[in-house]
Amino acid sequence: MFPEWGRREVVGRAVPISPELRYRLRVWNDTWQNVLDPVFEVRWPDPEIGRQWIAEGESLLRDLQEEVGPAFRVVGDFAAYDPDA
Repeated sequence: MFPEWGRREVVGRAVPISPELRYRLRVWNDTWQNVLDPVFEVRWPDPEIGRQWIAEGESLLRDLQEEVGPAFRVVGDFAAYDPDA
């Protein structure tokens, strides 16, 4: 799981997940696009926002893994955006 540009879904429509989780993923991705705005620089304007974004990403990973079950392995690929890295 990693953030995406544009209105593409972080998790494709073919993967059956709840509307609530899909919404949380969309909000998480929107924060990456609009607050971090990595086009110019990978730096959060407020490191605490970045920490919250990372924490939400970890929560989303767990929830996504729970929803898709053991047939899939969910892996996060967003640690590069951690403000403390």
